[in-house]
Amino acid sequence: MGAQSTVFPDHPESSAADVIIVGGGPVGLLLANLLGSAHVRTWVFEKRETPLESSMAIGVTPPSLEILKQLGLDQAFSSAGVPVRYAEVHESGTRLGRLAFDHLPSDYPFFLSIPQARTVEILRESLRRFSSVRIRDGTEFMGLTQEQGGVKVVLRDARTRVTFETQAPFVVGCDGHRSAVREIAELRVRERTYRQRFVMADFLDESGLGIEARLFFTPEASVESFPLPGGWRRWIVLGDEWSNDMSLQYLTRTVQRLTGFNLSRHSARFVSKFGARRMLVNRYYAGRVLLAGDAAHVMSSIGGQGMNTGFADAELAAALLPGLLKNPIRIPEAFATYDRIRRRACNVAANRAERGMWLGTLRGHFASAFRKHLIRDVLFSPLLRSRLAPHFAMLTIPFRNLNQVPPELLISHEFNHAFYPEHPRCHSNSRSQAGL
Repeated sequence: MGAQSTVFPDHPESSAADVIIVGGGPVGLLLANLLGSAHVRTWVFEKRETPLESSMAIGVTPPSLEILKQLGLDQAFSSAGVPVRYAEVHESGTRLGRLAFDHLPSDYPFFLSIPQARTVEILRESLRRFSSVRIRDGTEFMGLTQEQGGVKVVLRDARTRVTFETQAPFVVGCDGHRSAVREIAELRVRERTYRQRFVMADFLDESGLGIEARLFFTPEASVESFPLPGGWRRWIVLGDEWSNDMSLQYLTRTVQRLTGFNLSRHSARFVSKFGARRMLVNRYYAGRVLLAGDAAHVMSSIGGQGMNTGFADAELAAALLPGLLKNPIRIPEAFATYDRIRRRACNVAANRAERGMWLGTLRGHFASAFRKHLIRDVLFSPLLRSRLAPHFAMLTIPFRNLNQVPPELLISHEFNHAFYPEHPRCHSNSRSQAGL
């Protein structure tokens, strides 16, 4: 079954989709938009009946904005968010340095702060442009069976509790770290849980910090602060390891004691307690089932790299699937390539997130002195200072975008041109082999 632009019926039982996406979060919605722009008939099934209003992830990096540009959404995101161009780092009241994103080698010289709920809203609204894409809320994934030429999926309506079946040549699991798709496909994971715990909340911003981010490190705990749209600011505090106090009162007391900012004059809009873990699936695919985003990998949220890594998963998946609909014999090698490329990128991002969290959560006076020396005298030294912003903006992640993937890694020149004809090096390669 090839990709088509035909409008298909509104009920999945009576429609012939090319791709089924399980999960309507940021990664699943981005994938649906990319497939829609390629006229691939796509169903998105989301378990929630209404979109999530809370926002864990708030950071969109320059590589992700480059992906969104393909859909004409980069300006919509930039207008809806806050461009963070500077982040200042302090240790025990001493200013150690200022991270500047304003000279990044990118069309987007900033780290965009935008709540996850707004990200979902923009991506859902964008789907209206594509007649080949449908999204169905309140639909729970129950199981799948792989058959010759496709995948049969069992779903359940959350309101009526009625189950029904549909099928497609491909299923992509974008259903989060507790992925039911991953479990049913019998894909195993390696994971570990970190001991660190955090509490965060959003407050009306009276800090006077403007649109800068601030990192406050002390022997006792760490505090991170990021601007949000609409005059709000997010505060994240490392939890008390002795009393296990993760209350909002603990957050406001700690922020005032360690930074001097009084947050108690306003109510918090959003409060969340969270831990940190690392997880990676043993393989990103099983047959015609593919995983993307948190269904495939989880990393520490400190540093904001998880969702952005998932966006790059979606970009590569969207580049491969239309060609595989026409040439399914290439599925094993194409999915193995996807696994190899995205696994490499994920490991680098997860390692960076782990190191950043380790450094920022060290406690004690000796650790504080060590961190102060490392950040001020090494990381902000003239030799390394210019490398910091690209590092934290994910511009140095391998294969951060599809145009950073060497064509030779996509198996063959013919494969390259079929699956990503816009790759600048694919054009020259295909022209040089016109006689093949």
